[in-house]
Amino acid sequence: LYIIRLMSVWRPEVLRGFDRNFWILSFGWFIAALGFAISIPFLSIYFSTQLGLSTSEIGLFFVGIAVVRAISQAVGGELSDRIGRFGLVIHSQTVRSLSFVALGLAVGFNWGFWWVAILFGVNAILGSLFMPAVMALVSDLLPPEKRLNGYSIARSASNLGWAVGPAIGGFMATSSYASLFYISAILSFGSMIVFRLFFKPPPIVANPDRFRYSDLLAVKDDKLLAVHAGLTLILYLVVAQLIAPFSLYTVGMRGIPEHQLGMLFTLNGLFVVLLQFPVTRLLSHLSFTTQLAAGSFLYFIGYGLVGFMGSFWQFAFAILVVTLGEVTMSPPGLTLTSRLA
Repeated sequence: LYIIRLMSVWRPEVLRGFDRNFWILSFGWFIAALGFAISIPFLSIYFSTQLGLSTSEIGLFFVGIAVVRAISQAVGGELSDRIGRFGLVIHSQTVRSLSFVALGLAVGFNWGFWWVAILFGVNAILGSLFMPAVMALVSDLLPPEKRLNGYSIARSASNLGWAVGPAIGGFMATSSYASLFYISAILSFGSMIVFRLFFKPPPIVANPDRFRYSDLLAVKDDKLLAVHAGLTLILYLVVAQLIAPFSLYTVGMRGIPEHQLGMLFTLNGLFVVLLQFPVTRLLSHLSFTTQLAAGSFLYFIGYGLVGFMGSFWQFAFAILVVTLGEVTMSPPGLTLTSRLA
């Protein structure tokens, strides 16, 4: 009965509340996520099995990438206000497709760690420019009362890419890591084509204020925003473990084959696609902070279970719990950020 009630939330009259432009945005986001998800989850395994890096070295690499992404994401937010979200989406995805081609060449011709690291850093910067712009477009397209559901649907489209991508990548990684990046390049360019030809950017009011990194310190003057930002930072220290550490742990320490790792990421994406919008609708009567707390607790349970699991189906159960945390906390987190800002 609960499952019937859960899936009944996908009512046609609810989905018809969003126009064609929003669905094109969601589809373009799906293609972009598909391109990213085919190759990136397997990068840490490539470092470990092909280049012989230790777990600590791989961890330090991703710490550096996280710092680069954090800095460039602030730049992306500023650029999206100045040159427009649409222009930033188009240009970032175009250049990102070229960076995937370069990554494929670096891997295929064994250019070594530093070339792969530099090119992936460039790719991460471009992704950090893309994400603030595409998320801001959701906010630009929808009135406040529709944003929670809108973010849920857009995230479902993005996670559908995560459902399909790793399943393809997991099988291809056994024969050629380089081919993963070439396919990612094609799909990234394809997402740009979708946005360029079919999406009509909404008019936005130009922001006359210039951004400075010192402005980030102004968050201390807004108690609610400061607390929200601090708690989000702590939560995403956990959320971020799903890509590199989870891949290394399951494949390198528990002996899960790469194609099964791809299936675990696929299950994560499918669970999000099936559950994101229904869960958001069912929990909409709760406050955003209550939903965030519940999502954090589910993450605690899910990642706690990972340490006790050893087989594919055990990991699949842990991923289900982690995904429940993800679908519970992500849309209210984005919507609360939008309202506080």
